[in-house]
Amino acid sequence: MKLSLLDLPLEILSEILTHLDHLSILRSSAVCKQLHALVTSSLLLQYRIELAADGLVDGPPGGPASTTAARMELLLERRAAWRALRPSRRAAVALAGHCHAYELVGGLFAKALEEFGAARRLVASWLPSNAAGETRLVVDDLGVRIKDFALDPAQDLIVLLEHRPAVGPIASTSSSAAAADIRVHLRKLSAGAVAPHPAARNPVLCRHGLGPVHGCMIQIVEDVVGMYFWMPFHGVLIWNWMTGEELVFIQDNQAPDRIWDFSFLSPRVYMVTTLKDGGEIRIYSFANSSSPKRPLHVATLHLPPPYNHRGLLELTTTTGPFLACPPANMPFASGRDARVHVFTLHHDPAAQLGRWRPACFVVHNRTLMQYVDVYREEVGAADEPWEHWGPNGTRFFVLAIGFQWLRYVHGTRVVCPVLQPTGESRAEVLDFNVHASRALTAGERLAATRLGIDPERRPEGARLVCEPSVFSSGMVFAKEVVTALPYYTVPAPGQREHYVGYMIDEQRLLGLKSVY
Repeated sequence: MKLSLLDLPLEILSEILTHLDHLSILRSSAVCKQLHALVTSSLLLQYRIELAADGLVDGPPGGPASTTAARMELLLERRAAWRALRPSRRAAVALAGHCHAYELVGGLFAKALEEFGAARRLVASWLPSNAAGETRLVVDDLGVRIKDFALDPAQDLIVLLEHRPAVGPIASTSSSAAAADIRVHLRKLSAGAVAPHPAARNPVLCRHGLGPVHGCMIQIVEDVVGMYFWMPFHGVLIWNWMTGEELVFIQDNQAPDRIWDFSFLSPRVYMVTTLKDGGEIRIYSFANSSSPKRPLHVATLHLPPPYNHRGLLELTTTTGPFLACPPANMPFASGRDARVHVFTLHHDPAAQLGRWRPACFVVHNRTLMQYVDVYREEVGAADEPWEHWGPNGTRFFVLAIGFQWLRYVHGTRVVCPVLQPTGESRAEVLDFNVHASRALTAGERLAATRLGIDPERRPEGARLVCEPSVFSSGMVFAKEVVTALPYYTVPAPGQREHYVGYMIDEQRLLGLKSVY
């Protein structure tokens, strides 16, 4: 006698389904009434589905929400709180000292303190949450002067980019000019940021023979550390920080023409922006490159042609931080692929005929990564005009106020400063994780009610924007630019204080003040 899947005990069948991704679970529930009843009655399966709906991944066991029921409750409450932009707690954290470099990752805000063009001291704050108060790390001497740093609390990792000034009036670019090398220190965060990280084969990553590098930035994505430098020359340098292997190195004539900015899309894919022909996004993969240290060019995405051939002065890009996994005591966190990128354009002010304001557009990470998935060596890099990828895959905005600080993007959310009639700014959060409309579940209603939020009423000022935006021709672009990526937007209610900038992470909206 043959047995079918449905003949298995419900406990075993439920366990099998827990090993599927959320889409497969949903498809299984549509097969028959028995599977539908099993999926809808299983708290664990419903939690997996709701996690994926918000672009989240489950965190490590334990912590303040240690059971599936507690995590589901917290997930639905946080969803309701973000939808209404209703904080459950307000706290002020003061970090004194002039900021040289800063970072916000996994609930940890850190800044290096300026000292004559570099930094030797660091102050870090594990920001307060509903479950815990603030804890702080102060490092009075990092042992080196640094230009920049990056964090991944999930890996207990801090990466320090050492400040290496030129030696003498004119620095040599030979391999013997040790003072002009790039030196990257890999430290253990929980050991006060001074001890080498035990997972790093080489505690210091070096690059000889480049000469002094003045303008540069550094990023961590899981097992890689990437560095982009732009002064006095342009280049990209990527290591596997665990093994010390140099994976990518390009500079000057090897780099794209008029390169401007850099960002990772995944641990083995990155993009650069260029100012060429009104703006480009170039996507590169180094997962299986046949040329050592030379990445594979996968695609070039073109921006709309500018009006009257006006010059593009800047094309910056930013996205949320990458975490190798949710840190300890974090029940869930944004998934690596559930993210958006924000691109900001600054044109020649003459192009706006005296109405100079920066423009920006938002695009999903998956829109860019699809070119990696379909790449074929025999075809070569895709060359996509704006009309093929931009209108339905992006959303353009004109900013009344520019972004003043980084980390204004996290997952699929972007916090924007909105100019008020008083001349001050107010925070508004845009969420690009938009799903088909459906009725709220009983759990969602209960979660909203616990927070004092009316689940049947849309928050004041909130909008679901699905209609296209029209960017008129003749001011910035040669032709009318229409974009239609949907998003949900909600303003911060009752904001009374003035901030110089805003940041956002998994569970916080940060307003920044300067005392200088």
